[in-house]
This record gives sequence, C-alpha cells and structure tokens, in this order.
Amino acid sequence: FSGPITVAVDLRSMDSSADPLNVTLRHCVLTGGAQLRIGGLSEITARLVPYALVNMTNVTSLEGTIVLHGAMPLHSRVLLANSTLRATVGGSQYVATTRGHEGSRYGPALVLDGVRLLSTRFVMTRSTLGCGGESCAAILVERGLGANLSSVFYMDNCVIRSQSHVIYALASYLRVSGGSVFSIQNSLWSAPSNEYYKGACVFGDVAVDGGSVLQIVSSTFRLGFAMLMAKRLTVTGGSWLVHRDNEFRTAYVVHVANKNGVAFRDRSVWSILHNNFNYGSYSSSIAYMTSNWPPPSDTHPIIYGVCNEARGSPVMDYGEVLNIGAPVTVLDCGACTMDAVCFAARTSSISGCECVCAAGGYGGTCLPAAVPDGLGPLPLPPPDAKDTEVRCVHGGSISSVDDPDPGVRGLCFVNVTFTAAIVLDLWGFDAPQQTLNITLLQCVLMGLSIRGSGARVQVNVTSSMLDSGELVFQGDFGARSQILVVGSAIVAISGHAIHFPRFAFGTNSTLLMLDNNLEGNIFAVCFPVAVVVDGGGIIVKGNTLRTKKEDSRTTSAVYYNGVHLRNGGYFVFENNTMSAVNGIFFLLLATVSSTGLLRVADCKFAGSTRFSKFALLYLDGSLMLEDGAQWRVEGNDVTAASVIGVPESFYTIKLSGSGTTVALAYNRQVDNSYPFADFSPPDTIVELAARFVVGCNLQSDEEVSYDDVFLEKVEVFRCGTCNDDAACYMPGTELVDRSSCSCSCKDGWHGASCLPFEVPDTVVPPLPERAVDGDTSCVVNQTLASLTLNMWKTHHCYAGVKFSGVDAVLTFFFESMPLHLPINITLSGCTFREGAALQFVGGAEAAESAGVLIRVSQTVMWSSVVVFALALPQHCDIAVTEVDAVQFSEVQLLDTGRRKLSVLVLLKNILLSASSLLVSNVKAHALRYGGFGLYSFGTLTLVRGSSLYTRYCSFNGYAQLLYVNALSVSDHSVFALLNNTMSSGKSLLYLRHGFSVSDYSVLRVVGNSASVACAIYAYKTWSLKLSSWLDWRDNNLGVGATFHEPESTLLSIDGSSVVTLTGCRMGSTGLSVPLLSQADAGYRFVAGCLTVAGRLVTTA
Repeated sequence: FSGPITVAVDLRSMDSSADPLNVTLRHCVLTGGAQLRIGGLSEITARLVPYALVNMTNVTSLEGTIVLHGAMPLHSRVLLANSTLRATVGGSQYVATTRGHEGSRYGPALVLDGVRLLSTRFVMTRSTLGCGGESCAAILVERGLGANLSSVFYMDNCVIRSQSHVIYALASYLRVSGGSVFSIQNSLWSAPSNEYYKGACVFGDVAVDGGSVLQIVSSTFRLGFAMLMAKRLTVTGGSWLVHRDNEFRTAYVVHVANKNGVAFRDRSVWSILHNNFNYGSYSSSIAYMTSNWPPPSDTHPIIYGVCNEARGSPVMDYGEVLNIGAPVTVLDCGACTMDAVCFAARTSSISGCECVCAAGGYGGTCLPAAVPDGLGPLPLPPPDAKDTEVRCVHGGSISSVDDPDPGVRGLCFVNVTFTAAIVLDLWGFDAPQQTLNITLLQCVLMGLSIRGSGARVQVNVTSSMLDSGELVFQGDFGARSQILVVGSAIVAISGHAIHFPRFAFGTNSTLLMLDNNLEGNIFAVCFPVAVVVDGGGIIVKGNTLRTKKEDSRTTSAVYYNGVHLRNGGYFVFENNTMSAVNGIFFLLLATVSSTGLLRVADCKFAGSTRFSKFALLYLDGSLMLEDGAQWRVEGNDVTAASVIGVPESFYTIKLSGSGTTVALAYNRQVDNSYPFADFSPPDTIVELAARFVVGCNLQSDEEVSYDDVFLEKVEVFRCGTCNDDAACYMPGTELVDRSSCSCSCKDGWHGASCLPFEVPDTVVPPLPERAVDGDTSCVVNQTLASLTLNMWKTHHCYAGVKFSGVDAVLTFFFESMPLHLPINITLSGCTFREGAALQFVGGAEAAESAGVLIRVSQTVMWSSVVVFALALPQHCDIAVTEVDAVQFSEVQLLDTGRRKLSVLVLLKNILLSASSLLVSNVKAHALRYGGFGLYSFGTLTLVRGSSLYTRYCSFNGYAQLLYVNALSVSDHSVFALLNNTMSSGKSLLYLRHGFSVSDYSVLRVVGNSASVACAIYAYKTWSLKLSSWLDWRDNNLGVGATFHEPESTLLSIDGSSVVTLTGCRMGSTGLSVPLLSQADAGYRFVAGCLTVAGRLVTTA
C-alpha cells in the first residue's frame, strides 16, 4: 500500500449473526503515508458482534501507520508479529484528532485510538518499531487505552526506539481492570532524550484494579527523564504491579506528577525484584525508582524489594537510594515469599521460588489471565548453520544506506565516497547473538553516525576522510565491543571531529583512536556525558589534535564530562600532538578505582594565550583514586601552558588504598612563563599506603621546585635517580633494574613500563584518492527548505532557486573544496527568505588556490544574509551585485551566537589575499532602525593587492552603511566606498578599533551621498604610512561631518603618505587639531572646493 491511501476495516459493518471476521496481512508493505485502520466499535456494540481475528505478520511499514480504534469484539485476538514499523514526524501522514491536539503530528508507527480490550488478547511480538523527529511517538494513544474482562496486552521481544517517546497518550489514561494483564517483557526501549519532563511512556492516569496485573519484566530501558510518567498511579482491588529482572537506565522509572498521586489500596502489592538501576541520558546523578511521593493517608502500600542493584551496588535503603517514599519490605537475594514473587490471589502455595497456581492462575507467576501462545524470540539457527557473511561494497558513490537483510551481521565499505551524511543504526540489524561488524576503509565521508543497540560490535574506520559533519558514536555498545579509528583525517567545520553523545560502553570493551589527524571547532574529541570504563579501555595514541576556537576556557583537544575507570579500566593518552586552549579537559568528578589507570604520556602540547589558566591536563572537578588505581603524567613536552591545572581550591585530589599511586615525572615545560602545576591549591589527600611521587620535571631546562605546589607531603626524587613507581607500572613489574632504571615485566604485561594493555599493530593504508565531481549542471527553479552540499566539486550553480527558512543555509567551506582546480560558484535570480543564508567560509590562513570565481546577482533577500568568514583562499574573484534586500528581523550568524540586522557580513578576522570582493547595486531597507548594512567583526584584512569595493548601493533604515571592528589594508590593496546613498543614519563607515593603511595602499570614501552625523567614525587608533592614501572626495553629507575622531584616538601618518579632502558638502570637516598638526609636520594634505555649512571654502 503506497502513497496517502487509507485501507479501512470497519467493524461497524459486521452483522451480529455473521461468522467471526478474519483480517490477515502477511508480507505486506505500507509506505508513503499509507494507513491501515481497523475497528470502529463502541463498547456496547462490541458485546453484540462476533469476535475478530486480526493477524499482521511480517509487515513492513515505512512512513505508514497502523491504526486500531474503538472497542474490539469480545474474545477477539490481535497479533502483530515479526514486523518492522518505522515513521517520522515529517513523513507520516497521521494527524491527531484529540481535542486540543487537532492537526498535531507525532510520527507514530502504531496508533491505539480509544482501544478497549474486552476478553481480548492483544500481542505484539518479535517486532521493531521506531519513530524519528522532535516529539515523535512510536505508539500514539488517543482517547484512552483499556483492558477489561481478563484481557491481555503483551509487548514481547520487541525493540522500540524513538527520539522522544515510545508510548505517548494525548490526554488519555491506561486502565487495566477485571482480572486483566498488561505486560511489557523481554523487550528493549531506546529513547535517549536529555530533555526535562520528557518520558518514554506517558499517560494521564494509570489505574490497575479488580485483581489485575501490570508487569514490566526482563527488559532493558535506555532512556532519558523517565520510563513511565503519569499524573496519578493507582493500584487497587488486590492488584499487582511488578518490576522484575530489568535494566533501567533512566532518571526515574516511575514519575508521578501529582502530589499524593501514588495510591495502593485493598492489599495491592508492588514487587521490585532483581532490577539494575543506572543513569540515563538525562542525568549523571539521578537513577531513582520513583519521583518523591508520600502515600495518601488512606493507603497502606505493600512493597517488596528483592536483590536490586543501583549503580553497581546492592540496594538496602530503598528510600535513600531509589527515592521510594514508603516502607519497603526488603528480602535477601534467593529469598522468596508468595506475596513478593507470585500473584497471591491466584496462587495456592510456593515451593522454593516456584509458584503453585490455584484455579484461574496462569503462567509461572499465576497471572489472572491466560498467557498467549507464540511468545518468545525467533528460534536460533542450528549450530552448524553458517553466519551470513559481511559483504563489502567496493568503490562508487553512495548517498544512503538501507537497513540490512535479516541475518546480516555487518556492513563493509571500501574506497566508497558518501555524498551525504550517513546514519548506521545498529538497531536495524536482525542478527541475534551475533557480533556486528562495521568496516569503513579508505572512504570519503560527509558525516557518519553509528548508533549502538547494546549488541557486541566491532567498528573499524581506517584511512578515511571526513571534512564536513562529525564522526559520531552514540547509544550502547555491548560488552567486549571494539571501536577502532585509525589513520583517518577528520576535520569538523562547526562541530567536533569525533563526538560521543549519550555514549555507553559495555564491560571489557576498547576504544582506540590511533594515528589520526583530528580537527574540531571547540573539541577535537568530545565526551559530553560521563563515561564509565569497566574492565576495558580507551587509548588515544599518535594523533594530531587541533581546535579552531579560542574563546572558551573549556576548548580542548579532548573533553570529558566526567570519567569513571574501574576493575582495571584504563584511559591512556600517549604520543599525541595537540594545539588548543587545553589539552585534556575533565569536567566534574573523575574517579579511578579497582586498579584502574589514567595515563598521559609522551605528548606535545601548545597552549593558547587567550586565558590565564590552561594546561595539558585540566581538572575542573575533583579526582578520586582508590584500591590500587594509578594516575600517571609522564614524559610530556608543554609550551605556553601548565602541565596540570586545577582552577578551584574546593576541588579534591584524594588517594586511598594500597597500591594507589600518582606519578608526575619526566615532564618538560619549554619556558617558565606558566606555573608547572597551576593549583588554586586543591585539597590533596594522600592516605596511608597510597603514594604521590613527583620528580625530574623540567622548566626551562631546570628542575622544578615543588614548594607551595602540593599541600600534602609527596615523595620527591631528582633527575639522575631512579624511582620505582615513576619508572614502572609496578602491578605489572617483576623487577626494576635501578642501574638502567628499566623494568622487567610479568607475563601478560606490556611495553617498557609494563602496562596492562597492548596497542595492536596496525597497517595504515594511505588516505583515499578523492575523485572530483566535474558536474557543471545548474539547480533551476526549485524551492529548498534544507540542503546538503557536495563540497568536492568544481562547479556550483543555482538559478531561480528559493531558499526558505533557517535550515536553508547554503554554506561553502573552502577547506573542503578541491582548490587545486578552478572553482566556479554562481547564483542568479535566487531568493533567500526567513533566515536562509548564503555563507562562504575560509580557514585559519589564506590557502593556495587555482582561482575561485563567485558571482551572486539579481538576488532577493528577506531577513536573510550573505556571510564571508575567516581567511578566504588566495585568488578569489567575488562579486555580489543587484541585490534587493528587506530586513525585518535579525539573522543568526553562523555558530557565533550573534544576531544582526545586516545584508552582508564579514566574520571572524576575514582575510583577502590577492583577491577582490565587489558589492555593487545593493538596495537594502531595514524595517527596524539600528542595524548595519554591511557588518564586519574581528579584523578585516586586505593584503597582496586585494580590493574590497562597495559601490552604487542604497541603504535605508540602517545606523551605519559599513561597520568594521578593525581594518587593515596593506601591500598595494584598496578599500573603497564609492557612490553609495543613505537616507539617514549615524555614519557611512564606522571603525570601532580604528584602521591601518600601509605599503602603497588606499582607503577611499568617494562620491557618497548620505544624511548622517559623519562620513567616517574612527575610534582608538588609525595610521597611514609607507606611501599610502586616504581619498575622501566628492561626498555630500548635508549637515554632517566628514570625519569624527574622539580625543583619545591615536593618529599616525608618515611623511610619504597623502590625505585628500576635496569636492565635499558637509556641516563641518570634523578634522582634529592632531590630524592637521601632523600635516604641518610633513605628510601631504590636499584639500579644496569644500562646501561647509553652506559656505564654499578652498582649504581645510
């Protein structure tokens, strides 16, 4: 079923005397907004018609929706099995009908609209549901969901993933009554939102009554704020709420909004058995069973807690640890009582931990309704069955990757060019109990996101290139997984080179980043959530890591928002070259326990001069080491920074336990401009049996003095002596030869220091040869609300295209383009509106190029902007002509956080080298006064014969025609404002930090007409030297002045330069005494034919 088609099975048309109705879909596909609607009965009618058998097996839905609505006939059966249902907010055609939500879109794959189950079995098993988009819901409930009269609702062996909600009810309730069962079992939910108050399963009220059961069993929940959210949770009439054998990664398992909103009555029971509670994506400090609730005075909840674990420790105090606001009966692991582990109303006795059911009891726990047949996972293949092999795609271009066929256990790409950002979602693999293998060798990427599913995975990204987007790892990577990124070049234009959002690492897993070239905007490698390394390790070795931004103290080569190493887990940062504000930045608490290792060794780091406190290793939080853990900082080479920085005195560095060691040795600072260890100082606590060893650290080739650095007594050794703990990792060392200060390792330990890991040998092939796209075709007469560009091509052409909205940003990153070939970018007759933007972004330096030709003409801009940023390539020829612009709102400028009312913007130290930029025939009107027609912040620099001309432009409603933070024109370059008009304003040219014109260069303001306070406002400093020229001629300023310079402005004009002021009409010249007096001292000042306040004068 394809397209916006609705297939309806209307049960209202059934005859009460007809045979039962069979509805069967097998191997069917719904796509393109198709809907399958089944139902339509009221509860009264449902009791009068024959039962229905609905069987949906092996159904695939892509942007389709299955809708069940109304009451099901008595004794009906509904089965959804072995199916895959996916939808997105933008692709699904389902529109909500609940009052107050009419027209809202949630992108549901399954809709339960007023569904009432009456002695009915509803089973979802072995199926995958997913939804994408903001506020999406994989399952949407409208007008309530009810199960009554011994009905059952089973979600069994299902995988549900969503960006926001798994089940979302619109002003609706869930009611399980009349001896019914609602069960979520053996399933996995993934909805890792980090938004406040966004739950995975959201209902208005949840009520379990009349001897019914709501059970959550043997499932895994990787969520954000909460698993279940409701206004009220009521369990009455001898009913049972069960949470058993689950793994919860969320802030709250049950979050009830209303005060006194949780009520257990009539000897109803809550059993919390054998669960594991841990942090989710919302919080790294909250992992509770409930939001805080005092039970109402008329309820006496019976709550059992058996063998639960929270954050790795057994739960004994359920109020303190899990936030349960009522008494809990705590039983030891292995202890069982009938009320705790069985549904007591249908249980006759208990034998050990086995429930013996009475009449009307079903299943292993004596549930009040029969357990449906056909539950459980798909059967495993026979032991001799061969795994479906991982086949490789060799060569070619790919813009998307489809979900793999069942049984396929990996993806492999060799020498493939990806023309769009790719998401590899490991939930899409149907290969149970297999290790998934993802390999990319010598590939060209435009952004790659790999989303873990909890399965064991081996990821190998080798000798690949990524020059737009990010390399992202998110989700759960199962135990004994390995992620290897080696020999690759990753340059992130606006984000991070390698990013780990909502990242969870299974036990004994390894992450290796080896011999890469990584460059990010703020962080080269970023872990924005706390990382737990349990028995495995992270190795970052042999990489070059750089960041672009220097305006934040957290900018760093590697950023961790907390790290926790335990059970031999290690983080090793070795032999890397870094350039950033900080090398490695740890925010919040870092803990190393149970023989864990944190090691920073043999690295070269060059810091920044923007901040006073920065370091190779920066601890913006406390560090705890215990039970044989080690922290080693050794053999590093640091320039313009401290080796260690701890900014706040209330942070603690604490060592405890036998074998716990800190070794800070053999590091070298190139100079003594910065302290060796920049402590505030912290509270350093070294308990008995722990050791803090420092020695042979050099500053300007002299040994460091540790006086006043460490408040706690430390063990100091000098160069030329051998300290065992500094020379060797003692847990792995058999013998230390003090004469050579060398280590003999125990079996199974590695390297010169006897470390607990070995970096695998890797053969790194060269980076791929990237084929240039020579397509010269033009995009014509389209409307684009979003777009992705292929930078690796020589021709970009758009004619008559409408770019609409803030996502329609056309950005050309010159660093990602084949500048060794001539580049041609043409836009003609285009429209940019409602925040759309045209952006050209250079690099830190003006790159060599074979020539870049940019033509933007006959363009209309509605509250949109043209942006040039950073150093543009050499030999650019740029013309922006015939632009009609209306600005009624400010526009966001790249990722700067700035919003300006401007037409053309020059950002971030713009540099033109042997290049020209022409802005001509622009007609701009601002509906809000105060913006800048053209705006430059940072320093605008013109060198090597470059020119920037603004001519024949008209600006109305702006304060300044051109605002420049600082201007530098040198080496035969020209900056000119020619023949422009302004109806009103403050100035034509505003120079916030002055200007410098030198070396045969020219600054021209000629032929302009404007009713402004002054033509040129120059503040702070300006200079003219080395045969340069200020040309101010033929401007008509009405009553305004030609020039304004505050008294604090510093002027410098040498004897070889010239200032010309002729043919102007003005209220005053505005020329200061220092300016005129310097003319007497030697430079040439040519003035004449001036009309000042209506009077013709011949000299200044």
